[in-house]
Amino acid sequence: MARQDIIDTAYALRREGVEIVQSKDGRFPQFLILRPSKRLMAKAVKLTERINGKRRERFVAMQGKCAVFWY
Repeated sequence: MARQDIIDTAYALRREGVEIVQSKDGRFPQFLILRPSKRLMAKAVKLTERINGKRRERFVAMQGKCAVFWY
């Protein structure tokens, strides 16, 4: 049933006009997207990462049982 959740989430995101760049299947499915919708931006959480001294902000929102993130 997990594979069907991923497919349903992908279709729902595309209906909102979101462009999916990358998807990862597995225990914790993820989508990397471009052009997040207003609904996703409203429920997103901002994460700040430091990689080799560089600061990067990433936004994450849950859609169904999948994590959707963008930079």
